[in-house]
Amino acid sequence: MLAILKRYSLALLFLLIVVVLMLAGTMGVMSFGDKMLKDSGVEMEPMKPRGEDLTR
Repeated sequence: MLAILKRYSLALLFLLIVVVLMLAGTMGVMSFGDKMLKDSGVEMEPMKPRGEDLTR
């Protein structure tokens, strides 16, 4: 087990960095979108589907 960690430690580190950067980017975009929507003054209602219920 220790040999596997030694062999792939750099790859795992890069993978962890990529995951953290993707999460930070997603949170930043969500925050930016929410702020833009709030600043526009448009009231958002919860979306309600129109039409038939296909899951009956």
